[in-house]
Amino acid sequence: MRSILSILIMALNIPILCQTLVLESEISNFSNATSFSIGALKDIYVSDADNNEIIKFDTSGNILKKIGGFGWGSSSFDLPADIFAYSLKIYSADKNNDRIQIFDKDLNYISEFSTKSKKGEEYSFRSPTCITVSNQGDFIVLDSDNNRILKFDLSGNFNMQIGGLDAGNYSLVSPVYFCLDNEGNLYVIDGDKIIIYDPFGAGKAIISTPINATNISYTGELLINDHFKIYKINTHDYKITEVLTIPVAESIIKIVKSEYSYYLLTNNSLAKYKMLNE
Repeated sequence: MRSILSILIMALNIPILCQTLVLESEISNFSNATSFSIGALKDIYVSDADNNEIIKFDTSGNILKKIGGFGWGSSSFDLPADIFAYSLKIYSADKNNDRIQIFDKDLNYISEFSTKSKKGEEYSFRSPTCITVSNQGDFIVLDSDNNRILKFDLSGNFNMQIGGLDAGNYSLVSPVYFCLDNEGNLYVIDGDKIIIYDPFGAGKAIISTPINATNISYTGELLINDHFKIYKINTHDYKITEVLTIPVAESIIKIVKSEYSYYLLTNNSLAKYKMLNE
């Protein structure tokens, strides 16, 4: 039985603000971009699925380095589904190779993390589609084959399963993406809901959303998007506070706020926007 004190299921009200963003700059000519991340030194890393590449750009949009190509060796990919910059390292979810590849800030190969040697064991993962590293250095991986999230420690030892069949009301059905906030809470898109877990993997809240979101990000602001709409959510009361309007013709892949700008990724471009009234 669901406890009213332990779970919040909210229909998010019509937002009170609607902010229009205007274009500042744009990087284009990707083939099929899947994700991006902004590093500690403000360089930008973009993963491109069709070319199986990761591309590093400076803040002016100049290409600094490319790595990749189809394959299963180091620095090769078979669908780089996600990328995450943490400290001075870059982590890529190499989906069809069932692994996470790790690079330094200049995209030099360091190592890989996978559970292939433990295939068939309870906590091995396949087809990772989202990767995050916590402030403690733990790997958090979306195991898309099993609709769950797995957490591993610094040494690659299994730590916990999040959202598995044993999670009751907080079990994941079709998770597509997740992010962490500054306190270590985990926000997972699952259909038309966001399921929230505390830093210990316990269910905290369930939010009903007006869209089937495809991506979620947190960099001081919690943002969700589908291919056409962008919403900002208050992390205290879980209500939508703003709709962000961007005049873009292509489908939205991901949006992230960095300082006073918003970076929006489509399959073909990464654009930087600012608020109209700023």
